[in-house]
Amino acid sequence: MGALVDVNVLVALMHARHVHSARAVRWLAGHDEPAAIAVCRVSQMGALRILTHPSAMKEEVKSASEFWDGWQRLIEDDRFVLVGEPAGLESAWRALTAALPKGKPAETDCYLAAFAIAGKHSLVSFDQGLRRFAGLELVTPL
Repeated sequence: MGALVDVNVLVALMHARHVHSARAVRWLAGHDEPAAIAVCRVSQMGALRILTHPSAMKEEVKSASEFWDGWQRLIEDDRFVLVGEPAGLESAWRALTAALPKGKPAETDCYLAAFAIAGKHSLVSFDQGLRRFAGLELVTPL
C-alpha cells in the first residue's frame, strides 16, 4: 500500500504558508505514481478542523468553502486516494491504546498509527512522537 498522510502533512500541503509546507511539497514531488498517497477520513477531518479554526490559523484562517475548494484540487491529483478503514483496524487500534499507561489519553495518533499498521501503509508525519508505536513505519518529509 501507499503512504498514509497525517493531519499535519495534509495541512502543510493545503496551506502554502504553513511552517512545513516546503518540506511537504518536496516530499510530494518525489511521488508520481497514481494512488501512492492515501488520505483517511480522520486526516481529512483534522485538516478541515485546523484550517478553519481561528485559534489555530489566526489571520490565515480559511472558510469551510475555501477548505473544500483546496480539498477538491488536492483529491483531483491522481497521486491521492481517499481510503476506507482497513480490515484489522480495530484490533490494531485496541492493541495500541490498551498499551497506554493510565492517565495517557488515547488520541488520534493511536488511530492513525493503527490505520497505517493494519493497512500496511507507511505514515507520513512531522510528529516524531509517533515513533513510540511498535510496528509503525514512519516517514518524515525532509
